[in-house]
Amino acid sequence: MDAILPNQNPNTHGIKMPFGRHKGELLTRVPVSYVKWLLNNPAMAPEWRELAKAEFERRGDTMPQIEITGHAIDRASLRVLYLWESTRNRREGLYSWLTRIALRAIKEGRPVKNNSTKIKFWGMKLIIEQGEEFPILKSIM
Repeated sequence: MDAILPNQNPNTHGIKMPFGRHKGELLTRVPVSYVKWLLNNPAMAPEWRELAKAEFERRGDTMPQIEITGHAIDRASLRVLYLWESTRNRREGLYSWLTRIALRAIKEGRPVKNNSTKIKFWGMKLIIEQGEEFPILKSIM
């Protein structure tokens, strides 16, 4: 595949995934979670990140502010459900609450012992890594 210039808006139609879980599938058919992974993976080739951005735009999705892993949701449901119940906005589910809290923690929280991935916030330790485009909430302790 030829390199894509940064200011080009590449056409994602007809492009098949040459690697990974969705090898051989059209980029336009892979799950949005996989497109996020392509976009946010620092080891990914720049042309694939550009294709992922273009695919987000094609689908009409907005760029996420933060990614929440399934592991973080599981940990939150087991460890801080009481905190969610007492601090959530009306009609706010666990995923939306985690998104809001993690973004606040990035701005207001304290790093744990010079560790750039662990942030103390509201009695929790959030494991937040910086992806290529947006942060990732990996876990909650």
